[in-house]
Amino acid sequence: MVDAVPHTEKLDEYLWDMIQAVYGATSSGNAHLKDDPKVVERSLADCKEVLDSIMEGHVDEWIA
Repeated sequence: MVDAVPHTEKLDEYLWDMIQAVYGATSSGNAHLKDDPKVVERSLADCKEVLDSIMEGHVDEWIA
């Protein structure tokens, strides 16, 4: 079996939290698709913020 690279558990936990954040934002947006466009826009903005943060790739900060 291959040994895990150091800090992978912290990285996995961070990315799991980010996935949960995107899931929560999309769930909120979907729930208000027909009745509140402002909530949908905020949900999209939240998703973009999380994904932009991940794409910046500051892994050292995530595992600190």
